[in-house]
Amino acid sequence: MKLPYSHLDLIALAVFIACWFGYDWFAKRHANDRPSLITVMNPFRERWFAQTLSRENRIVDSALVSNLLHSATFFSSTTTLVLGGLIALFGSVEKSVDVFDNLPFGQRSSQQLLEAKIILMILLFIYALVKFTWSVRQFNFVTILVGSFAPKDELIDEDRSSAMRAAGILKLAGENFGQGLRAYYFALAVLMWFVQPLFFVAGTVIVTIMLYRMEFHSRTLDVLSGKMDGSSSP
Repeated sequence: MKLPYSHLDLIALAVFIACWFGYDWFAKRHANDRPSLITVMNPFRERWFAQTLSRENRIVDSALVSNLLHSATFFSSTTTLVLGGLIALFGSVEKSVDVFDNLPFGQRSSQQLLEAKIILMILLFIYALVKFTWSVRQFNFVTILVGSFAPKDELIDEDRSSAMRAAGILKLAGENFGQGLRAYYFALAVLMWFVQPLFFVAGTVIVTIMLYRMEFHSRTLDVLSGKMDGSSSP
């Protein structure tokens, strides 16, 4: 019986899975050895909430948290729309096979293989939606903690503990938001699979390298860690 996919498709999918899980594992452990965007930002979050306690009026802090919340909400809504489009595409796979086959450099795909590609995209965006919506809840928790702080002249030890908790929740929200964005980047690589598996492999490798460079070797990281003053070109 002829399989609905080629060995090259399986190899490409294996490379994708290895890069998806492997990069997450690598990034968490590599961050213990050298600065990353997440680890460099964490002290700023802690300092932010230490400063919050010293302010008489905390409207600015509430506005900043609301801005972060808005970004997470925007991506949550966008991801929901993308999922709706993918589900609609999955329902019309038979009509879409010829469209994808006629793409430049396109490799002919069976209906079953096209369904597998769409399912992979759906799984990626479900993951992104879970991460974004969880970060929305976490940003909401931070807002509540900020609202619980006593006035500047009436601070107690519990308020200082709450400030550290708020900084900790903000760290987790930032990590979840970043993982949601990572799913978007890898989804770009999966798009290449709709053309042909070789492009899928190339896209996966490029995205993984790009994520690594942004996380551990970007100019943004250099500026945040004090290695650059930010005056040079981006």
